[in-house]
Amino acid sequence: MRRTVAILPLALLLAPAAAHGAQVQTDRTCYLQTAKTNVTVSGNGFTPGAPYSVALDGTPLTGGTNAIDTGGAFQGAFAPPSLEDDELERQFTVSAESETTMVSSKFTITRLKADFSPATGDPQKLKVRFSVAGFALNMPNPDVYVHYVDPKGKQKLTVRLGKATGQCGRIVKTAKRRLFPFTEPRLGKWQLQFDTSKAFHKGVKGSQFLFYSVGVCLQPPGAPKPSKSSPCPQTVKN
Repeated sequence: MRRTVAILPLALLLAPAAAHGAQVQTDRTCYLQTAKTNVTVSGNGFTPGAPYSVALDGTPLTGGTNAIDTGGAFQGAFAPPSLEDDELERQFTVSAESETTMVSSKFTITRLKADFSPATGDPQKLKVRFSVAGFALNMPNPDVYVHYVDPKGKQKLTVRLGKATGQCGRIVKTAKRRLFPFTEPRLGKWQLQFDTSKAFHKGVKGSQFLFYSVGVCLQPPGAPKPSKSSPCPQTVKN
């Protein structure tokens, strides 16, 4: 659902007067969706003192100074629309118009997420397609890896999934591959840690690198289904 957003004036940019070649840009090309995310938009090369307007996907943003500064520039910020519940990322077009000039650029809002599908079946035999989003927040077009961490916290294997592309680093889906690409994985709760480093470093709250972990429960036949109180039960029902 789209909502009206407002552009808020920030400190004006200083640029040479009567600059030519108008342009508009955001401070990043990709933003992680959070409640505090703001997009800073700036323009330069416009006619000093002329009125201007900024729009997001064709919808005008309200507020701002509404006049280009003496250096032919403007700057402001706005909170972007939220993604839908089933969206991983969405690209937006921000445009600036003044007199007879209109320029635009694109940016993307993303979630940081990794997953695999199908999500049901025998984990030891299941073949899945992996997908990731948001892994280029720190670097463009990174390689993405999945690290298999066993129930005792020991890294078992690292597999390269491919290169995440686009403004935010997306792999829509990989070719089908075994969920567990090795024989007889230990029973219990595994962690599949997705990140952009070939070398494994355990991700924890506060880590200075991007990672996303998915838990996979391997159980003996006859064990009850996982629950909040018992996330990966190993006791077989009698």
